Amino acid sequence: MGWAMNQSENYYREHIFLADLRDIPDRNQVQIWHEHQQMQFNFLMRKGFSSSTNILDLGCGPMRLGSVLIPKLDSGWFYGQDINPETIAYGREVLHNCGVPVSANYTLFASDNFELAPVDRMIDIAFSNSLFSHLNLNSIYTCLLQLSKRLSPSGVYYSSFFVVPPDSSWLDVQARSKWGNEFSTYSFQDPYHYHRSLLESVAREAGYRMDLVANYGHPTQTMARFWRKRNFWF
Repeated sequence: MGWAMNQSENYYREHIFLADLRDIPDRNQVQIWHEHQQMQFNFLMRKGFSSSTNILDLGCGPMRLGSVLIPKLDSGWFYGQDINPETIAYGREVLHNCGVPVSANYTLFASDNFELAPVDRMIDIAFSNSLFSHLNLNSIYTCLLQLSKRLSPSGVYYSSFFVVPPDSSWLDVQARSKWGNEFSTYSFQDPYHYHRSLLESVAREAGYRMDLVANYGHPTQTMARFWRKRNFWF
């Protein structure tokens, strides 16, 4: 398996995330926009986000989260990374439509392989919603290694994923249901699933510790927490 993400691995390399909502005047009336936005925002507020937080949204998409976080920032900064430049362009449209000025505290950029050169501050909180569900293990490992160059000593990374129950084989196709829609996750293709122990092993190899966080609120995914400082507790 190649070290970098395969060009065909991630559907969103070529396709704009949530593109079907681009021309909808009020996205807040759409469940996948409003409910996920509030879920992510409320979670980060519970985990210590404040006006001085430097936050990195990996796989940020078209500013579903950024549009509510950026206005809250004073001395802190929002960084949004996505694999697709067109999704970033869509995100800028969303911010403009929400009245967020271009002079606000944010930086958006597209990058392959989680190259984070535009991130010029140490990150307090890194966050991903449903990123690992589109990544193989090589890409998750790359993400963690690249992030370690920018994460502050007391920083934390939250990332959701599809978990495989301990009594099930990773190789087995896992049936899922979200809002009444049936789908499956796989070991070998997008959307990917993982045993907790497998992600813990990758985290250790990248220099992190990992545990699971309760009450994230996602209808089908589980939230993992990654940190590097051994005496970090809360």
